[in-house]
Order: sequence, then structure tokens, then C-alpha cells
Amino acid sequence: MRAADRLWWARVIRASPLVDAEYYGAQLGVPRVPRDVAIAHYVVRGFRRGMSLNPLFDDLIAGGDLPEVLRVPALYAYLVSERETVQVHPWWDAVDVSRRVGSPGLEHVWSDPGAEVEVAAAGRSMVLPVSEFRRRAIAAARTWRRPSSPPPMPVGPSRTSIVVRPLQAHDRRYARKLVQLLDLDRTGEVVVPLVGVDASQWVGAHLLAGIVPGLTLRGHRRRVVWSDVISDAIGDVDSGVVVILDARAEFSVADIRHLEEAAREGATVIPAHRGQDGTVAGLGAADIGGRRPWGVLQDHPVEDIDAVDPVLEVPLLLGRTLAGPLDVLAPALRHAADSATEVSRRIPSDVPRRVLTRLRAVLEEPQLAYRAERAARTHAASHRALVQPTIEAAGYEVISWPSGEGDGEAPLLRWRPPRPGAQRWAIKICSPAGRQGAVWGDAHFARGLAAALRRRGHTVVVDTYDARDRTTSYLDDVNVAVRGPYRIDPPRSRVRVGVNLLWIISHPDDVTRDEVAAFDRVFAASESWSRSSSARWGVAIESLLECTDTDLFHPRGVKRTEDIVFVGTARGIARPSVVAPLAAGIPVLVYGPDWRPFISQSAIAARSLPHERLAERYESASIVLNDQWPAMRKHGFMAMRPFDVVAVGGRVISEQVEGIDTVFEGAVVTYRDAAHLVSLLRADPDTIFPDAEELARVGERIRRDHSFDARAVVLDEAARSLLTADGPGPSERAG
Repeated sequence: MRAADRLWWARVIRASPLVDAEYYGAQLGVPRVPRDVAIAHYVVRGFRRGMSLNPLFDDLIAGGDLPEVLRVPALYAYLVSERETVQVHPWWDAVDVSRRVGSPGLEHVWSDPGAEVEVAAAGRSMVLPVSEFRRRAIAAARTWRRPSSPPPMPVGPSRTSIVVRPLQAHDRRYARKLVQLLDLDRTGEVVVPLVGVDASQWVGAHLLAGIVPGLTLRGHRRRVVWSDVISDAIGDVDSGVVVILDARAEFSVADIRHLEEAAREGATVIPAHRGQDGTVAGLGAADIGGRRPWGVLQDHPVEDIDAVDPVLEVPLLLGRTLAGPLDVLAPALRHAADSATEVSRRIPSDVPRRVLTRLRAVLEEPQLAYRAERAARTHAASHRALVQPTIEAAGYEVISWPSGEGDGEAPLLRWRPPRPGAQRWAIKICSPAGRQGAVWGDAHFARGLAAALRRRGHTVVVDTYDARDRTTSYLDDVNVAVRGPYRIDPPRSRVRVGVNLLWIISHPDDVTRDEVAAFDRVFAASESWSRSSSARWGVAIESLLECTDTDLFHPRGVKRTEDIVFVGTARGIARPSVVAPLAAGIPVLVYGPDWRPFISQSAIAARSLPHERLAERYESASIVLNDQWPAMRKHGFMAMRPFDVVAVGGRVISEQVEGIDTVFEGAVVTYRDAAHLVSLLRADPDTIFPDAEELARVGERIRRDHSFDARAVVLDEAARSLLTADGPGPSERAG
């Protein structure tokens, strides 16, 4: 099948006039390559290294707008899509050209020998003939994987600061990061080490350097030592300040300036690093008696940072983002340091080491691991004294410190309730950490539930899927596993286990008896499934439907339009609730990613819609469409969207699910099949839905009876009954 795919990709690409064999040969490092050989190499392995068959087509940038680019070559995906709507390069606007000429912009300029393109970035622009653009791209491609020795770093009075921002392979955000650095409006130097980058990144960065002055590029092989990369970027300069940004993390321009300003005060500073699982990687580090330095509050939920001071003095630095005076950092970096912790050991003791806790670098991409150091036992007492106030500010007291005799690297803590009767709750969800998981419905669900539980006086943290079994789970009184597409077991702990609740909201066909039997109380968002599964497995499962976040979903008095709206991802299928109306000529505004293979681009209103704007969009729509996963529909699990829409006074047409008519009293109209859906959408909505007064009444009841606050009451009472049955209250149960 793989061979058949490649043959088909090659056949489609071979029919296109966009293949530039000379440009591809430059990336391979050969003077000439036959056209068919270039295509074959590209479809077999080249596209996975960001190599491109056309200098005006950046595979990484184009791939961001195209489906299945992790599986298929970006050029193939482009050729079989609506090409007029695809942005194919970071430095020239193919979509704008398409609008002006009425045909795909890339093909238009490539086929015209006299064509010119406007190349623009970071507020600078120039018009280049396509032939000159191609010449520059070929020249840059010839140096990929064969970088020559970089020239010495320039030294001058204007070099008051250096910002070092490494780039790594496969980073589709590379262009935005480069422009962001040039947008800093500085008089200093911006240095970008290109560490084993893909061809598109290499060529794109070199083209930008020819457009906008002030960008210095340094080429490096894939496997390098972190300190060597940074030392090369800094060169022999030892005046001013340096800001070093972790290649894995995202920063705003304000974040970078904040680091730079803090470094100008004479301190070495770092942000509060967060790991790829979303937990705290460390507020600096300390030698507290273990075999390795302890990242302060390492493996704690990020919510624990909120209570500590905005600026902390710490014994050691941590991570790969740091800033400080060059005369302090440069000598330390030149001694083969592999991490900020090792760098900070070489900094003079009178130089402050600080963490900016409100600046949180989220590590979203893998990178070479750095060497873990052995802790210096002689520093244990002073380091403990320095970090203990931070531990206490986060709400904990220390039960015992590590002794280095196999009892771990972290101190054993006890959580201190901020008020009598308060509990520490951990909501565990299936979404990943970082930007990718922030748009998941599970993440929005957790935020709504957390807010409701906090209103009941509890401390609440949210654990992403990779943090579901974090080592600090022993500090939590109550764990709520929100069961979505993946199984979440109760956390394991050799120290202490809290109360474990399970709330099943989707994918009931994947749930097993062993899974539910591991929890103290089990809830499911379906009355019928709860009854049948309880009888089948002999385990008590209580019904607890999904609900709405009334902090966000409430009427705003927005005027209703005639728009028919669908919000959601394509899920990799042609969802009938969207495709059938469009095929019948009924306009539907679709908000969501991954729809290109299934519907016309003209129907896609936006690839995403911010969660905070959903309520207004639902209220203003004439009708909001809703469908269900087949297993959820079969087993009576109602999705969250009807609750949200009706809560704002909106109207929904949905697939039939058991109980939906009773819960929503006509504010949700159901359809049997695609033909029935089309007939409903062709009718006057006012004839199939209740009037405005009745919709308002139903919406008020949904906000009252089906809110996260209402669900929090049920969960809170369940947890309290279990904690009482277990013995002492949470404030008396030591870690």
C-alpha cells in the first residue's frame, strides 16, 4: 500500500509544471538531477525533511494549511486541493495573487517568465523577479547540510544585547518565530542557530536574512551540545546582555523583552519552565540532599505557581531559557555547560539567580536531553532554607527532606488547606498539554468544572493526559477522571491515595468493567448506559449528564441572523450533518480544522473559533447543527454542544439521542437521516422551534439544572461521603 501511495503521488506531481529539478538537486548537493529522479526522491523521503520541488513552495508553510501532511507530501496535497486558498510560502502572499488574477497564485507566477513577486516580512518588502527569487533560493539550498564556517560575530557599540533563538527540524512555526525576533525593534543582534533543520527552514531563513538586515544565522548539525551552540552564537562578545530562548518553547515579544529588562538589572533570570506534560519543570533548582538537583515544585500542577511571588531568588537555574549579563554568562557557557543548572554553578555567588514565575515557558517539542548532574551535598542546608518559603507560599509544609539514600530527589510534603473543610481536587482529562490540547473540548470541560468546584471553596488543579499519574498526586484529596477517548486509571502512590471519582462523558464502547471497578464512585453521561452497565457488571454507575459553563454560555442580547452554523473538527470523515446540507445547496458556515478534503473552502468560515466567542456565535445563529459519535448516539450520551447553545437561547438541529427531547423541550429538533435534515433546514425555523419566550424559559432551566455548578454539587457530596467514610478529613491526612 505504501508503494502504491508513492506511485500515485509521483503520478500527480509529474503532471504538474511546478517541478524544478535544478532546485531539488541543489538540496541534494548534486549539480544535475533528472526530473523523475527528483520526484521519486521527494515522494519516498524528501518531503519528510522539508525538501521542496519548487523554490516558491515551502513544504512546511504550505503543510500548515493542508490535510494529512504528516503522511502525504505537501506538494501532492496542494495539487489535489483548492489551490487558490493555500498559502505556500512565508515571504510572499500566494492567496493575494490568486484573488487578483483569478487563478492559483503559485502556478500564475511560475508560468510567467516576466512575473515578479512581492517579498515581505517584519515590515520590510521588496519586489523581485521570479528568476531572482529562484536564484537566491537555489544558492541557499546548496549550503543546506553543508554549512561553511560562520563568519566571526560582529562587535560594535550598538550591540547592547544578543537574542539567541535556536530552530529545530520539523518546526512549522519557524517563520513566525523568525519574524517575531525581528519585530523586537532593537539595536542589538538576533542570532538564530539552525540545528539540523529541514530544507524549507534553511532556505526560508536565508531568504529572510536577505530581505531584512539584523538577522545572523548559524548552521549546525543535528546532534550538537547545547553549550556549543550558544557559545558559537555569542562569539567573543562579553558586554551587554544575552537572552537565550529554548527551541521547544513559545514566547511573545513581551516575554522576550521582560527577560531582557530583568537581565539588565544585573541578575541571571529564567522563566518558570513547564514540561511537555504541562506540569512544573521547576522554579529553578536546588541541591536539597538528593542524588540530583531538585527542580523546585517539579511535577506539581502549574496552578501551584499562582500563589508564589512573581520574582523568586533561587539557588540554581533550570532549563534552556535564560538571560543575564554577557560578562557573567559567557565564561560559564564556554566551559562546556550542558544545562542552565550547570551554568549557574559557574556564576559568581554574588550574582542573583532569579525566576520570573509569571513568565511560563511551555515546552511543546522534544529536544536533546541534557546531562543530569549529581547534587552537591554541602549546599543542602542553605539551598533548603532558600526554597522552603516558596514551598510554603504554594500551600505546603515539608514533612521530610531527601537524604540521598534512595528515598527520591524531592521533599515529602503535606498540603495545607487554606480554610476549614477545603479539599484539594485534581481533574484529570484526556487532552494533551500546550497549544494542541488547549482547543480540546476536554480542556474546556475541565475549566468549567474547576471553576464550579472553586466556588464551593476547594483548591482545584487540572492534569492533562500525560500528567494523569504525576508523582505529586499523593497531595490530592479527590481525583476526578473525566473519561473521554482514553482510559485514565486512578493515580498510583506509595505514600497516600485520595478519593477517586470517574465521570464517563464519551467513548462508552471502550470502557471495561475493570476500569470502572478501580474507582470509588462512577458517573456516566447517559441514563440508559448507566443502568445497563450497572446491571451487566455488578458495579454501581450513576447518571450524570454533560452540562454547560454558565460563566460563558448565557444570553447577551445578540441579534439572531439567518446563519446556519457548525462548529467542530471533521474527525477525518465527511460528517453528514455538514456535507448533506452543503450538497443540497443549503449554505452552512463551518468553523473547524481538517475540512479541506470534504467540503468547499468557501464554506469554511474559519479554521478555529476562540472558545470565548462561541456563546455569541451560537446566540446569533439561526440554527446550530450537531451530530454525535456513533457509539455515543447508540448508548444515549448527549454531547455538550446542545447544552451550550440552548443556554444562550439558541436553536439546535441534532441527530436523535435518547433523552434529548425530554431534556431540551423542543429547543433541540432531531433528524432521522440526511434527507430529513435537509427538509428541516429548508423549513422556516420559526415553525419548527418554540417562540422566543419559550426558548428563554428552557434556556434558564438548562443554566440552572444543567450547569457545572449543579454537577459540582453532586461530585462534592460524593467525595465528602467517601472522605467521611474513610476516616479523618483531608486536612488531617498527612502526606
